Amino acid sequence: MSKTAYLVHGFNVRDGGRGTIDMMIPYFERCGWTVRQVDYDWTGLLGVRLCTKKIAKALSTTIQPGSVAVGHSNGCAVLHYAAQYGAPFSRLAYINPALNKDAPLADQVEACHVWHSPSDRPVSLARWLPFHFWGEMGAKGYVGEDKRYVNHNKERDFPIRSYTHSDIFYLAKMAFFAPKIIQDLEPENGE
Repeated sequence: MSKTAYLVHGFNVRDGGRGTIDMMIPYFERCGWTVRQVDYDWTGLLGVRLCTKKIAKALSTTIQPGSVAVGHSNGCAVLHYAAQYGAPFSRLAYINPALNKDAPLADQVEACHVWHSPSDRPVSLARWLPFHFWGEMGAKGYVGEDKRYVNHNKERDFPIRSYTHSDIFYLAKMAFFAPKIIQDLEPENGE
């Protein structure tokens, strides 16, 4: 059975994620995964409010059962809402997610790994946006009781450290973190 991973970039990119989330593609492919890129046009902050949930709803209808996904920043919000709309993801990985730190996980998701950095300034400031789904999960990690969430502090827990919102995508850091992120998404017991 083929393993499929979806990759979703953040909102403030004009390259379709080539300089960020798409850098994970070769790491997934080396591990035998089929990669699907979810690209959406550049949006400003107003576009995030108006389009993120629409993108998520459209995406939710295309996901094959048992697929996994990795998002960065607003890409995590897209994945989070796609799962809420019924996308049958088995596992998710959020890299510096622009989400509220206590965002409830959809029932069908077995696990969600949150890769956060306390020094992530953009998501720390996002919590002040009124009536917005963005928050400081990318800086604080998940804060709540759901045991399916697993936090990884990229700034403190590893010999190679990631401090900012997107520095995980520097080549040396990506070489270190990508295999760890992918390992967390692997099906258990060879399923």
